[in-house]
This record gives sequence, C-alpha cells and structure tokens, in this order.
Amino acid sequence: MPLSRRDRKIDLTKVGKKASKKKEQIDKIQRYLSAFNRVYVIKFYNPRNQKISELRHHLTNAHIVFGKNKVTMLALNKQSNKSHPMLGKISSYIKGNCALLLTNLSSLELRENFDSFRSSEYARAGNLASQSVTLVAGPLPKFAHTMEPYLRQIGLPVKLIRGVIHLEKDFVVCKKEDALTPDQCRILIHYFFLKSSVAISRPRSIKVE
Repeated sequence: MPLSRRDRKIDLTKVGKKASKKKEQIDKIQRYLSAFNRVYVIKFYNPRNQKISELRHHLTNAHIVFGKNKVTMLALNKQSNKSHPMLGKISSYIKGNCALLLTNLSSLELRENFDSFRSSEYARAGNLASQSVTLVAGPLPKFAHTMEPYLRQIGLPVKLIRGVIHLEKDFVVCKKEDALTPDQCRILIHYFFLKSSVAISRPRSIKVE
C-alpha cells in the first residue's frame, strides 16, 4: 500500500538545536572547571569578533567561554551543588556583555596579561568618543582636490584655493563622551584617529578548590 504524502516519520529521540547548544555550553564550562582552579567573569565594552579572537590568542593559558548568561549561570549552579559551593556566588556578576574566563592565573597575573593587550580600531557610529577632537583651519594637502565635494558632504567647511583644499575655520569634530555619528566617524578615519578599543572591566573571580 502506497504511503500517504501526509505521513511523516517523527524521531521521538531527536534533540533540538537549541537544546544541543545549551548542553554543549554547560558541558564545556563544567569540563573547564575541572581543568582549572580559577574562574573569572569578564565584561566587554565595544566587543568585535576579530578583537575577541585576538584576545583568545593572547591568553594562551586560559579559556574564554561565551554563551547565554542564563545557561552559564545554570552550569555554575549545577557544579556548585555538586562539588564547588562557592561557584554560586559568582553568578551575581553575570550580567550584560560578559564571558567566563577559566585559568590557573592569579588575579595579578591576569591583570598584567590584560594590560599588555592593546587592540584599537576606528570608531563606529554609536561609540562614545574617548577624547575631544578639533581640526585647525588651514590647507589640507593630504587630500586630493577631487575630494572637496565629499568632504563638504560629510560636514567639513572646506573650499578649494589654487587647487588645494583648505579648512575654512577651526572645526570641532566631536567632544569627549559624545555618541559618534556616521559622518563624525568618516572624518576621524580620514584623519587617522583611533577612537575605539576593546575594553575589559576588572574581572570578578572565584577560586575553585
């Protein structure tokens, strides 16, 4: 008898993708908790995938675990109930853009590693300006004369004088703590201002005995 097209085989033991990822994250955290004696919660500001990857390569004697905060807390609480009662306390620090860092390094050694890690990039729209930037009036020989219309378009008060672009007056690009606009970012890029960096807050730690 031919099978109906409406009949579908359903595997009752199939695990959904979300459940699989959740289990994978929990297993990874618990595995690292067994391998290292310190666990830190680190918070990131202005995180970028490339910069986080650079940090991973820089910290050769540690593992960074990203994932959903609720799943991370679940993994810590499970392990806390099993063998490490202090782990439950660190869950209160898991908020916002954060990750677990597991290592044998002391707080001082880890801070020295962070201090030696510098990773900056051009700012993106929405980033807060880390400093005030003012451009001084005068000739701008670094720019080809054909760029004059574009520079005007992004907000610079410029004009052509004998084939050389001039800034007509001092121009405030941004002030410290301003939320940068796309045009402000373009101006900063042209003037080679590095305005954004991956910042890491003071890590919170628990020693796993």
